[in-house]
Amino acid sequence: MVPRLVARLGPVGIAAAVTAVLILSGLGFLIVPALTDSGPARGAAAAEPAPSPSAEAPAPSSAAPTSARPTSAAPTLVAANFNNSYEDRVVQLINAERRKEKCEAVRMDAKLRTAARAHSADMAAGDFTDTKGSDGSEPADRAQRAGFAGFEQELVAKGGDAGGVVKQWLRDDSDRDVLVDCDITSIGVGAAMRGRTAYWTVDTGRA
Repeated sequence: MVPRLVARLGPVGIAAAVTAVLILSGLGFLIVPALTDSGPARGAAAAEPAPSPSAEAPAPSSAAPTSARPTSAAPTLVAANFNNSYEDRVVQLINAERRKEKCEAVRMDAKLRTAARAHSADMAAGDFTDTKGSDGSEPADRAQRAGFAGFEQELVAKGGDAGGVVKQWLRDDSDRDVLVDCDITSIGVGAAMRGRTAYWTVDTGRA
């Protein structure tokens, strides 16, 4: 009997009957939605969309910071002023002394003069007096750079005029031997001026 009654009423009829009973008992508001609607509860809040990813912060540079290294710049050479008359006068005075020693006169060699002038300009720029150049070069190196073969000796000095510097060299026995060596035939003299001060180089050789 009961099954037939259920078949006749169907789901909706059953729900209505149950609702009527439950309304009377005050529970219908809880049961009816579950029986009549199989979908999700309409009162449920929709899931919030996932927050959009924020813009990525710029990646840190992979290059390691480089510390500034002090650069040791090459010394700036001032434009040298060469005193031609001083240079020629030195050669004259040396030859006068060589005649006393019965030695042949030396001649001014253009290549040796180039080497001597370059070193005198270097000394004038750096305000020093030494046969070693500011680049570490030795006299023979500079003569070779200038294309001269047969280099012998070099003398350097600071200050004075032609007469004064030659007298200074002649008073020193080792310097005098360089100037009055009868075996040398060529000479190069450089007189670079720093203000009124002369920086002297004398290169001797055989050529």
